[in-house]
Amino acid sequence: MVHAFVPQHLLDFAEYIQNQEYSAEHYDLQCIDRTIVNRAYLSTYLHVQEWILNNGPYTDVKDYSKHDVGYHAAICIALNELNKKAMSKKYAEFIELRVDADYNIVTIITPKDAQKALDLASQIQNALQ
Repeated sequence: MVHAFVPQHLLDFAEYIQNQEYSAEHYDLQCIDRTIVNRAYLSTYLHVQEWILNNGPYTDVKDYSKHDVGYHAAICIALNELNKKAMSKKYAEFIELRVDADYNIVTIITPKDAQKALDLASQIQNALQ
């Protein structure tokens, strides 16, 4: 049984995004937007991983890949193998957004990016109930 979902305290960030006036001059506010992307992604990662393990034949998501890949890429492969191709595509998009937010400091992460992360989290998690 899948128990993971987007917690309410994470969704409360949506109000912050709607009310925030953002510009590149407010670079220090990016830490909030980057954190929203990160938390939304990681809650989705845990939810999807649990769904895959509950609905597939393997006990490790990496078993879906014929190659040595990381867990995040393995999630995309597993979703494809379990006929959730649209969710795999959304998840791959989410990975890119999360990598930008966590590792690419020259990439400006905006409240729109944070909202996109929350939207992707909701769409993916709701599709995998």
